Amino acid sequence: MLGRGASARQGSARPLAAPRTLPSLPRPCRRCLRVRAAKVAGKPLPTSAKQAVEEGLEAFNGRKDYDEALRLFQAAMDLQPSEPEAVAALYNAGCAHAKRKEWQQASDAILRAVNEYNLKLSVALADKDLRELRDTREWLDMLTEAKGGLSREQKIKLRTEAKAPFRLARTSIFGGLAAGAGLGLLIIIGRLVKSLQGGPDAPPLQESLTNLGINAAAVAVLAFFLIRDLRSSEADTKVTSREEALSRLLIKLGPERSLPLIRFRGVVRPIIVAGDRSYVERAVKAAEQYQTALRARGVSVVPVVYTDDPNAKLRALKKELQQKPSSAKGFGRGADGGGGGGEGEELAEGAGIGNSESLTEEDRKWRLEPAAVGEWEEWIQQQKEFAGLERVQRNVWVQIQLDGTVRASDVGSPPWARFVADLPPLDSFKTKVTDGIGPSV
Repeated sequence: MLGRGASARQGSARPLAAPRTLPSLPRPCRRCLRVRAAKVAGKPLPTSAKQAVEEGLEAFNGRKDYDEALRLFQAAMDLQPSEPEAVAALYNAGCAHAKRKEWQQASDAILRAVNEYNLKLSVALADKDLRELRDTREWLDMLTEAKGGLSREQKIKLRTEAKAPFRLARTSIFGGLAAGAGLGLLIIIGRLVKSLQGGPDAPPLQESLTNLGINAAAVAVLAFFLIRDLRSSEADTKVTSREEALSRLLIKLGPERSLPLIRFRGVVRPIIVAGDRSYVERAVKAAEQYQTALRARGVSVVPVVYTDDPNAKLRALKKELQQKPSSAKGFGRGADGGGGGGEGEELAEGAGIGNSESLTEEDRKWRLEPAAVGEWEEWIQQQKEFAGLERVQRNVWVQIQLDGTVRASDVGSPPWARFVADLPPLDSFKTKVTDGIGPSV
């Protein structure tokens, strides 16, 4: 939580497209209205932003009444608050929304506090009340819009350049040389025209033809390398954009808990197995004999069963019922369904992209269940089109590296034995050097 005297970061803020107000609260029940009316009747309504913020903090911290806290923080914003009071009202409203698991409203409130009132983002990064919010897609989206943050396009550009660190320098050098050679070619063409016209001051024809050939060849060679690098950059940008889209896909860790795949970056090597249920189950079962070795390498299986599978809806319903003890009759054992959880080193805490502070040892399961399967299917279709697999077979696998890059994809059963042979253990020096592990961004 943030009090009235919260410090503000200096510097010009990047204004939003249009000022946003705090999201409206859901309509309470009649009984709640009567209780709230009784409270209001016994205590005068705030007459200043300062009083509204203080009463809102008391409702938040003292009574844990997040509905009332939101109402008071909204009232503070309507009472012409000073900048510190506006920061406190918006920020604490974001905390209250987070407690209610209203992730979008919470992110919007924090974003306004950062962009419009110069709140330091580090305050939100360290607040325990926002711990769950920081593991949501809404939070990741907010970071791309926050003042001083990186937009999604900038992230894609930086990751693309990191894959080929010398390409930008080559492009600049080849571009400059090609421009110089092109200018020289224009001058030589003028001299060649004079040579063909003849006259006492005309340059020798042979010399002009020789210079023309040399400069034309230089322009052609430099243009070839320049165009090759530009096309390679465009292709890498598309790949990186698809990998960033992959990082936003959700993993379901419980009935009410989902994390974007990016939160597993740096600690898990996902292998996506996508197709009909029979294919997925066979592929996962074939991996069981290698499970210990694969877990030592950080491998987790993400089984994506296509939604057009005739039995998919029935099985999904059974799994949902199994997760509710009161409705689990008649459906055998639990819904984990796959090989048990692996063991590994304890995860580091942090607020960055990988090594999420909310990841537990149990979260690094052998089998990670996808949420919002339709989004996974859409991404897999894009990957199949890129790899030229869309017309071959609908059942595919995709191997992801620790840094979120796609290492390989193909049809048929995943080559589990080859994965064991090719992938180094998580604690090896080779993993740290070759698999993109570094400081959290």
